[in-house]
Amino acid sequence: VYDTMWHSTESMAYAIKDVFEEKGIPCEMRSLQSNHISDIMASALEAKYICVGSPTLNNGMLPSVSAFLTYMKGLAPKGRIGIAFGSYGWGGQSIGDIENILEPAKFELPVRGLKVQWVPDEKELTEIRNKIREAIK
Repeated sequence: VYDTMWHSTESMAYAIKDVFEEKGIPCEMRSLQSNHISDIMASALEAKYICVGSPTLNNGMLPSVSAFLTYMKGLAPKGRIGIAFGSYGWGGQSIGDIENILEPAKFELPVRGLKVQWVPDEKELTEIRNKIREAIK
């Protein structure tokens, strides 16, 4: 589940998806720009892993990602594994903000701080893939 401004966070989402598919774990990509939040939530409530991505905007996450997390937090899914990721230009606070919502909601967070400044290059996308490979079982 992600939103993106200039496709950088989207590129990261696809890199994460690559690893889930490589490991044979079914994966759905859900953009908050092109999917209704309720449709996304229906899938998320059945998922073991929920990866949430947002670029940083004004020192925080995008409003669409915040709305998704607020909605999900209210439904209180149990026994989930969360991964926060995103891109940024200056501060990169969105990733920590996402983790700060997932952790008190009792999500296991096997990898932290998946963030890339500006546009991820192939080296950075490879590093993300490697971190995800190590984090998911």
